[in-house]
Amino acid sequence: MNTPKTTITTLISILLFSAIITPLTLLATPSKRLTLTGVNPQLIKSPEHLTIISSTYYDGDSDDLVTAGLGFTRLSNNAFKTTFTNPKQPTLQELRQAKLNRFINSKTGEGSLFGFRQQELTPLFDGKIAGTEILATIESNNEKVGLLLQIPLDFDKNKPCIIAVPSTDLDGLFNAKDLQIRGLWGLRHNCAVVYNDKGLANSIYDITQQRGYSLAGMTQTTNLLFHPTIDDHNSFIQEYPNRFAIKQLHSKANLEQYWAEYILKSIEFAFYQLNLKFSTTQTIIFNKDNTLVLVYGASDGAGAALKAGELDKDNIIKGIVAVNPQIYSILPKTPITIKYGKNSAKKIASKSIADYSTYAALYIPCAVPAIVAKNTKSYIPYADRFLYAKNRCNALKKAKLLKKATPQEALKKLRQYGWTANMDIQLPYFYFKESIGLPYQYISAYGRFDVNDNMCNYSVASTQQNPIYYKGDVEPLKEVSFEQLWGLANGHLPLWLNDDATVLDLVNNKDLDSPKRDFYSSSQQKGKIDYNTNGAICLRNKLKDPRVQEGLNQVTMTGNLNEIKTFIVHARNNVKQLPDTARAYVALNSLVENKTSQLRYIEVENTSYLSGEVPFDNTLLPIDYYGEDAMEWLWANLTTNATLPESQIVRAKAQGGKSGYAPGVTTKQLIPISQLPNRKNLIIKQNGKIILPN
Repeated sequence: MNTPKTTITTLISILLFSAIITPLTLLATPSKRLTLTGVNPQLIKSPEHLTIISSTYYDGDSDDLVTAGLGFTRLSNNAFKTTFTNPKQPTLQELRQAKLNRFINSKTGEGSLFGFRQQELTPLFDGKIAGTEILATIESNNEKVGLLLQIPLDFDKNKPCIIAVPSTDLDGLFNAKDLQIRGLWGLRHNCAVVYNDKGLANSIYDITQQRGYSLAGMTQTTNLLFHPTIDDHNSFIQEYPNRFAIKQLHSKANLEQYWAEYILKSIEFAFYQLNLKFSTTQTIIFNKDNTLVLVYGASDGAGAALKAGELDKDNIIKGIVAVNPQIYSILPKTPITIKYGKNSAKKIASKSIADYSTYAALYIPCAVPAIVAKNTKSYIPYADRFLYAKNRCNALKKAKLLKKATPQEALKKLRQYGWTANMDIQLPYFYFKESIGLPYQYISAYGRFDVNDNMCNYSVASTQQNPIYYKGDVEPLKEVSFEQLWGLANGHLPLWLNDDATVLDLVNNKDLDSPKRDFYSSSQQKGKIDYNTNGAICLRNKLKDPRVQEGLNQVTMTGNLNEIKTFIVHARNNVKQLPDTARAYVALNSLVENKTSQLRYIEVENTSYLSGEVPFDNTLLPIDYYGEDAMEWLWANLTTNATLPESQIVRAKAQGGKSGYAPGVTTKQLIPISQLPNRKNLIIKQNGKIILPN
């Protein structure tokens, strides 16, 4: 494994205990602080409510920290399925391997330009990293939070560093991209890497069989990370067979309000374990003054990373990289504005992902024919599947949400709400793959609804897994057993078995034929598919529910990053986390922190939330390259005092050509972040304003 490329000249870091300061306090909420106490703050002391589940050493040959023994070569060849000796009783190793068994498409640049470095691999080193992995839970806010610490064999005790990675997309601790991109970056720099599951784990509960998962993925009926309360179990399963509960949707806890605190808890855990492992005197040797701590997150994990920076009043975190962060800020009365080039400045909005995604779910199915008409020279993935767009348009007119009931009118509404013409070709794919599951999971959490509510007549069910004649009906698990499901799940709905069939998804209980997925559902006239218009309208209206509004208020962000050196890396064509949310936050930060702000904003053309694979290999590039690039800049600054780049637009260039035939990206397409960007690419942020070049 490579040693760090640079030497740390200024050792800055973090610990919750210090020999020369009073016990560290961590901010839990704006009005509450967690205090770590001890008779002697110099002594190593376990964090409260910590439970160690396992500690395993991986030799870097038969097994390892990032590929579960598979190695980069195997992962970067054709996709393959993890085999289970006994599918009804998979082993811990088989489950872990199933989670980390992610096909790495080298044509996106992963494996050469970011992530694994194929050019550095040899027959004796196939990207497998040896080290110790510690799995644990810590109780906080009446919830068990999953923690995973990886200490590489080459951890540098003389230049200690910790990388904190909050899980991505509501997933648990073994999210493959978290380990094989973000975590791998830390291990390659000889840092310890600590993950947290944001209190969600991979928590699926089988209501019929009354079983769920342990933190490590074992199927069991007791000591579960999530166990919902069903009012009348027998009546429920008779009326709603083959149904499931998921913690994010049904815990009634709105855990998002605590995600940032859980990051700080994970850092506390990392310090405790590192001191326990390397100290020979039972006293603290790693603390916040001699250990470099960075937070590296993507998507909802990136939003949590920024929030952790806002809560860190004790100078624990020294740097943050947030890739496509999911942000919700209530903007002050002082106008927060955006300006493009020489155009007039205009007020910028900051909407939640629940707001954006409910709006998208309403209008995209109707707008698809207009998208096709406006992009006649472009391949638009999944557009040909929207055979009933007119039915959705008519249903929206009936609900007085459209006047003319035309696709053009629906597309215009999407434009006015923030989706640009450059995003058009992603929208049918986005709706088909995300459907109503994206907004539902947040609104259900914000409103603290539970499984008994069947909010908006939705429930989570196992669906028809055979893609032949697939129509989204509720059916028992067949192709995949519940025991295997943990290896496929990522905490997000729908859970896909392949491109044409789901394993789990939200279904419309009130479909006029029988319960089924929205994409095949009739809500207003039997036999007339309208993509469950009634459900989409109901969910949109739930945004006004006082319970949902209260939940949203609990997850708002302030824009005050406490002068932490931070990169926000955002994709300009991101249809999921729209760039206006990041732009508004950057402008807000410039108002709140003004000249003391250490925030850099990098916006990248021709990127999205997608990874640049088929069917978008010719049109989109992987944003993860730029997250890693930002981490390298942050590392160089904090270890060698290298000057950080200014905020900028990066003019990344799509490959072009035909979908499925793109040859593979190089640095000609993935143009790196520039330390001294051209004036035409410079982003200016000041006093509540953000100015972007045309």
